[in-house]
Amino acid sequence: MNQWLVETVQEAGRIALEYLERGFTVERKPDGSPVSSADLAVDVFLRDRFHMEFPDDCLLTEESPDDPGRLQRRRVWIMDPIDGTANFISGRPDFGILVALCVDGKAIESVAHFPLLSLTLYARRGDGTYVNGRPVEVSRECTGEPKVVAAKGRFEPLHTAPQLFRNNAMALFQVATGEIEGSVIECSPSAGEHDYAWASCAVEAAGGQLTDADGNPLRYNKLERKMPRVLVGSNGAVHAALLERVQAVEG
Repeated sequence: MNQWLVETVQEAGRIALEYLERGFTVERKPDGSPVSSADLAVDVFLRDRFHMEFPDDCLLTEESPDDPGRLQRRRVWIMDPIDGTANFISGRPDFGILVALCVDGKAIESVAHFPLLSLTLYARRGDGTYVNGRPVEVSRECTGEPKVVAAKGRFEPLHTAPQLFRNNAMALFQVATGEIEGSVIECSPSAGEHDYAWASCAVEAAGGQLTDADGNPLRYNKLERKMPRVLVGSNGAVHAALLERVQAVEG
């Protein structure tokens, strides 16, 4: 396990908690989504730490200007300083700090830290997925009705899990840990690679799949930072059937 990476992201989480305690300001970005002073502080912290540790790597974060030079780099760190900013602002616990290392467009190592839930996920392809140091893997369930999270909207009829998350990251977290078998996500217009690069590594290192609605694997550090409109994550065993259901809804 990359202890430096885990501890750095956990330290970023402590910074976010300090802002929760002492207060923060909120502004609106051009797309209308909120950004807090905590988002910006965590972004600065992560960029400083990663620049010092990996001076030859490129960084792509939600809250900083894009660096076109990343397209010529093999190694790019893709980060969301605070995923679920609206939840953070409201004091809800389902927000996190998300970091992934992508090499040649493929997410190979990641950390997702949810400070108010005291959960830290670490994953590396070939080495597995861990939560708070304990190895986890996707559910092996492939018979009966799988537990699937699908947010309100056109895919809501596919929702069979006992819970519905306000944060897509938590649904994918539970796919990776085997608590649910699948998740169908309709990405918002503001969603980007920073929201999901970590999950590609986490779910797949745990034995599952995360693809677009046609079953294509996800790639990162693209010229266009947006995600496919619909994502499907699963334990792998139910992936083909879940894709069929998603495609049926899409018509």
